[in-house]
Amino acid sequence: MHLDLTGRTALITGASRGLGAAIAQAYARAGADLILWGRDERALKTQAARLQPTGRRILTQRVDVTQPAQVRQALRFALRQFRRIDILVNNAGIWGGDPALTLDRRTWDQVLTTDLTSVFFLSQAVARSMVKRGYGKIINLASTAGVMAIPHGAAYASAKAALMHLTKVLAVEWGPHGIRVTGIAPGVFRTDMTRDLYEDRRWMKRRLAELPLRRFGEPEDLHGLAVFLASSASDHITGQTILIDGGASLTT
Repeated sequence: MHLDLTGRTALITGASRGLGAAIAQAYARAGADLILWGRDERALKTQAARLQPTGRRILTQRVDVTQPAQVRQALRFALRQFRRIDILVNNAGIWGGDPALTLDRRTWDQVLTTDLTSVFFLSQAVARSMVKRGYGKIINLASTAGVMAIPHGAAYASAKAALMHLTKVLAVEWGPHGIRVTGIAPGVFRTDMTRDLYEDRRWMKRRLAELPLRRFGEPEDLHGLAVFLASSASDHITGQTILIDGGASLTT
């Protein structure tokens, strides 16, 4: 019963593919209605069609989270349609990996804006509506890059480390209003963002040998944790970012 999301509405950014699509699938199966945001309208429609058999209400919106005007307009429309947002999953993000010596200002700004700044301002906007109801769940998709030093990760890892700390700050400020703020920090899961890595057989062989569980993460591995953090089963948890990486961060 505690893992049932029936009657709740979840807004998921970056929901057209990868981890965002996996979380949307898990929430629909658990009973939640969905607001799916992404930049690829066709992919969003495809994702919504896959979820139709669950019988949930699904709204897809083409939104670039780095564009404040788009965010405001889409959020107003979504709230008119669903009246409230119970769960916000901040999943949209980009990699932008370059060596620190050649990383340019444009890439740095793009990564920080997408992976950190947009998360804060969308969370702020959604939290205002949650405060009125005295309840809400905000889940930030961080990364093990936020706790591990990885080559070419100056911008991405800095954004994710900051996001993990922002999760704590927002949990402290918004906890008195009944809003729980938590994070999920995946390792290197198989997604579009990591496709190049998984095409490198030498990297795969070396990395697999380092993983205590001896297997890579798949998007479906997020289902249980994502539903748990969105549900009443985790109502006494806030400010925590949970690593889900097959033990990779234990040995690296």
